[in-house]
Amino acid sequence: MSRVLPDADPAPRTADTNTPVPSTGTSASETTALARLRRMGQALALPIAAMPAAGLLLRAGQDDLLGRFGPLHETAMVMSGAGAAILDYLPLLFTLGIGLGMNRTKDRVGPVLACVVSYLVLARVVLVLNSPLPAGQLATPPARWPYGALAGIIAGLLALAVWKGVAGRRHIPPFVAYGLVIVAAAAAGTLLGLAYPAVDRVLTASAGTVAHHAIIGGGLFGFLNRLLLPIGLHTPLNLVLWYLTGDCGGIKGDVPCFIQAHDPHAGSFLTGFFPVAMAGLPAAALAMWHCAHPDQRRRVATLLLPAAALSALTGVTEPIELSFVFVAFPLYLVHAVLTGLSLALVNWLGIRSGFVFSAGALDYFFNYSISTKPLLLLPISAAYGALYYVVFRFLITRFNLRTPGRTPVAAEETEQTSAPSPTHDPPRTAQHPTSPSEAADGNPQRRWN
Repeated sequence: MSRVLPDADPAPRTADTNTPVPSTGTSASETTALARLRRMGQALALPIAAMPAAGLLLRAGQDDLLGRFGPLHETAMVMSGAGAAILDYLPLLFTLGIGLGMNRTKDRVGPVLACVVSYLVLARVVLVLNSPLPAGQLATPPARWPYGALAGIIAGLLALAVWKGVAGRRHIPPFVAYGLVIVAAAAAGTLLGLAYPAVDRVLTASAGTVAHHAIIGGGLFGFLNRLLLPIGLHTPLNLVLWYLTGDCGGIKGDVPCFIQAHDPHAGSFLTGFFPVAMAGLPAAALAMWHCAHPDQRRRVATLLLPAAALSALTGVTEPIELSFVFVAFPLYLVHAVLTGLSLALVNWLGIRSGFVFSAGALDYFFNYSISTKPLLLLPISAAYGALYYVVFRFLITRFNLRTPGRTPVAAEETEQTSAPSPTHDPPRTAQHPTSPSEAADGNPQRRWN
């Protein structure tokens, strides 16, 4: 993240004149919509990073795991409550993520606090306009309020926009800036609250359509998820389908419905990643290792084999994917298609599983008891491993793709190994060798006859 140092000249001058050049504060690329969307994805990834620990605590404290043991029942309740707190207050965490990740001003505290204030006002106004607020309603966690996590994102973006408009102006005290944020949040909350019944009907209908066409919807999501990963735009897509759409007893999102509510229909946008992460990409790493040049296989092994184990166990696939996405993009396009086919296949077979961290073997076994037809994932994963290995090895060798270990040796390295030592004598310039008599009398003009 670029910053302007306090002693930097905010208006740099040209070399020829003393005319100040207006400073935009950000580069041209950062002003594009694509760059802003990428920054938002990075900001949303901050609270998502807290989800694995929350899911682990929540799942371990369930009655079918630690909760089944009498002496550990109270400990299990504490663990489950601690994990549930993260999911219950997910909208507030997304607000903080927006404030921390998208703030471009020098002030690192004011905008973040403004985002929190904006969310508290906006979310409560929406709630007031859509319920009579009985005593029990006030205890409902924010994740089950209208709009859920989306309210946190909207509130954070609104607060940053207002703060940016007033932060650069002098003689504006902080209480005025926070007052403007509160007024803007109340106005936005009023509009969103009045529109929520219609928006809710649209979201419910959309979620129902996707649920009834989970094969096509899941396949398309899997393809786009992998295709957008290299540029960091997969996070907003994941947010919509994993934490915003769908409803199971007031809980929204594929991940919360699976982990918290144990909904047997949840996991349509999660299950298909297991065959790819547990077997497909590890087999692809094995194929790339076998296709490497013999003199580079040891180096490739140290790069890809640990990454393959990491993907199989934990579901962290980026080390493998980033090793070939930029040097062999057609291969990555095939990987995106195979990922989409995996999600479509498991939805067609009615398999349902899920994860909070990632689709590795640890999450598979940890959530086995609350999954639907989880055993079918094992033969599918084995078949996917064989498919990835065959396809990757064929395409790499057939089209000579530059995967790790297949990059030719640099020309300059070859020249360095074949060049003469600088301590050698320079070559002679005479056209004929000098005779012993010439060497004796010192006449350089006399030639050997």
